[in-house]
Amino acid sequence: MFKKLILAPIAAVVTLSGCAPTGSSTFRDMSAAYREVLEGYANDNVLLNIVRSSKNMPVSFLDMPSVIGTGSVGVNAGIGGTVFSSAPASIGGFFSADPSAGLSTYAPSVGLSVNSSFNFTQSSLDNSQFMSSFLSDIRPEVVASLTNNQVGPKSILYSLVIDTIELRDKNNVVISKYFNNPYLPNYEEFQKALYTLIEAGLSTEIVMEKQVVSAPMSAEALNRNLVAAVASQAQPGTMIMPIKTGGVTQYQIVRMMPTTRMCLNKQAEQMVLGQTFAESAFCNSEAVGILPKSALQPATAASLRAAGVGKDSRLVIKLRSTRNVFDYLGTLVKLQNGNPARQIKIMNSDAIALNPALINDTSSAIPLFVVEEGRSGGKALTTVSYQGTTYTVPADSNSYTREVLTLLSQLLTLNKVPGSIPASPAVLIK
Repeated sequence: MFKKLILAPIAAVVTLSGCAPTGSSTFRDMSAAYREVLEGYANDNVLLNIVRSSKNMPVSFLDMPSVIGTGSVGVNAGIGGTVFSSAPASIGGFFSADPSAGLSTYAPSVGLSVNSSFNFTQSSLDNSQFMSSFLSDIRPEVVASLTNNQVGPKSILYSLVIDTIELRDKNNVVISKYFNNPYLPNYEEFQKALYTLIEAGLSTEIVMEKQVVSAPMSAEALNRNLVAAVASQAQPGTMIMPIKTGGVTQYQIVRMMPTTRMCLNKQAEQMVLGQTFAESAFCNSEAVGILPKSALQPATAASLRAAGVGKDSRLVIKLRSTRNVFDYLGTLVKLQNGNPARQIKIMNSDAIALNPALINDTSSAIPLFVVEEGRSGGKALTTVSYQGTTYTVPADSNSYTREVLTLLSQLLTLNKVPGSIPASPAVLIK
């Protein structure tokens, strides 16, 4: 009988070892569930503000800057049983079974408890740092970053970020202006102009721009300020350059700064438009935007030439702010759920590059962004409720909606400058 008492704890230890992976699996499952919730949280936040924009209401963004997970594992083991002793009053008699009383029983027990929780902070981005970037025009370097992610054809990104396309003659007089406004009756003209420019190699590049740091100085003045001149050259990109002013050689401190600009590929533009624009409109790198020769046909230039574009014309592209991108998508939501409903569709610029004749064939165009109002049932990418109405992004729509959500999420991330997320949370949820 004494042997049975020793073996019982050993059995309990073996049972406990087998239960250990259960706690690890639980934490892994909770981590995966958190990732799914965070993805839905971000998508809902984007869709909600698009819907707000469609109602001409203020937008408001929240972020989840930190998540703290806690957990504990508790283990308990014990032995219970019924002992019929011959002499319970003594230790020796307690462990001596009484044959006349029946068989003593011993029952080992083991328990495992897992406790885990997540605390997260939810912060508002309604502050000057975020809004300053959110309301400012999108910079060309941001367009360059978004172009590099290869989410979809350029026609998607440019349809979101470009506000106007302006054509000027060599005297800087405006010839024609195309507005990226779906409410306008000639909106298709903007789209055709955009497709033509994309085919002509519209892209971004980094160039070095000279910024003047000092006024022109003579050699004597430069020698007198030699210490300051040498100190300025220690700054990256700073140099002393000789300049001619009135036939006299002088010196000036300048700084060469990298700047991103939008430009056309010269080879592609010549084939599409016949070198219509001035040299300043072309990218310095000929590797940017080169298209197959079979795709470069002058017929696609009809919409631009009809506007009176001639040699040495200038191209001016104005970019939207991120706020205006939300307004544009809000307009699409309002149009497609209006009466009568109207979908804004775009062409695949990659397909046009391979077959320029498609620029006049809108049958292959598909909706840029789809949100259904009051939808019930069916699979959804994300769903939000606003002012008593449900708005759903369907998962089964033949559109560029997924690509738009991806680009918009990345654009918002690029707006989160250091300091835009408060150090202390506005709302703490436990």
